[in-house]
Amino acid sequence: MKMTWPAVATVFAAAVLTGGCADGEGGAGQAGPAAPGRTQAGPIITPGDELPTEGSGDLPEATAQVGLDCKKMLREGDFAGTAQKMGQVASGGGTAGEKAVAKVCKAAAEANQGRYLQARDTIEDVQQAPEDLPAPMRPALLKMLNQSKLTSALALGDTESAKDAWGELEKLGGVPPEFLKDACSVASDPASLPECATVTSPPTTTESSPDGETPSGDAPPTNDEQSSEEPTESGPGPTDTGDPAETSREDGSTPQEGDDPAPAES
Repeated sequence: MKMTWPAVATVFAAAVLTGGCADGEGGAGQAGPAAPGRTQAGPIITPGDELPTEGSGDLPEATAQVGLDCKKMLREGDFAGTAQKMGQVASGGGTAGEKAVAKVCKAAAEANQGRYLQARDTIEDVQQAPEDLPAPMRPALLKMLNQSKLTSALALGDTESAKDAWGELEKLGGVPPEFLKDACSVASDPASLPECATVTSPPTTTESSPDGETPSGDAPPTNDEQSSEEPTESGPGPTDTGDPAETSREDGSTPQEGDDPAPAES
């Protein structure tokens, strides 16, 4: 069956318009609108400067390299790429220490993307073998892990896990107020963690209640009270018009109409 030139042009145009969508929302090699960085609410979890990224006698070079890659990618905001790369390391043929570092980093990248269910599963995997965390990196990794746990638990409404993560973070130096505020912003129920009340405040309103009373319960002032409080202005006093009839007598009385003055005696 032969196709006419208009039909060929139509098919070609359709292929051009739909070709860029074959690999999903972000296209090939991209992570969608959330990468680099992200747009949803919540804290950004990244390794602190205390995370060792150089090999030493107690820290193998390969393990330190995983930590270095983690820090670099998370700080650049490539959360989707971090989760993918760390997932490969965690399921690869490296040492237990390398895999443990990769899982902690992967959980943070998932939480940063708002993928709280996946982050929770990764966190639980790490918690099954905490001894695999390399000793020189353990404090920094535990801080990252519990920050991811706190954020994910609040978002998922897991009160017990949120309180547990809070307690662990307190042992590790506490939770910065700004981080807590961001974490509480994604909480399905902020009341599940009492500490959220210290960084969030309910909006204040001045709307009156249905019965007309003010929020404080005080009744509005009555008309009499309003009139007594409002200053009154006195009108202008009488003015002298020059009319003799309006002039007071010497005895203080005012002459009345028809009261003519007595004729002068001759």
